[in-house]
Amino acid sequence: MPVLYHTCFAALKGCHMKLVIIFLAILLILPGCGSTLTGEQSPPEAIPNPLPSPYQSVVVTGSMVNLRQGPGTQYAVVGSAHSGDSLMVTGEAPDWYRIFVPEKSLFAWVYAGLTSGAQMPR
Repeated sequence: MPVLYHTCFAALKGCHMKLVIIFLAILLILPGCGSTLTGEQSPPEAIPNPLPSPYQSVVVTGSMVNLRQGPGTQYAVVGSAHSGDSLMVTGEAPDWYRIFVPEKSLFAWVYAGLTSGAQMPR
């Protein structure tokens, strides 16, 4: 029995050594993968500036303005804006602007008479 044990152990030890050698070879090869032949790294590509929004902003002129679910006072209030707040206009209806509030991920409607500075996209 001891001879059989030593023979099996020797075979496993040889197999284990092969795995260790392969592993070490991979570790030595991997750091060079993807690098250039000269060893120089290219500068990162510049990130292009984001495109300007085709929509204009309006500034709230009322002291506190309701933001509504639709273009009219019959629609539920979904938020509010205060004097001086800038709102991104994404659409319009008679006397109302559809706006987007990125901080709240909210689309809503605001009465145009309580804002200033809107110019709708063409």
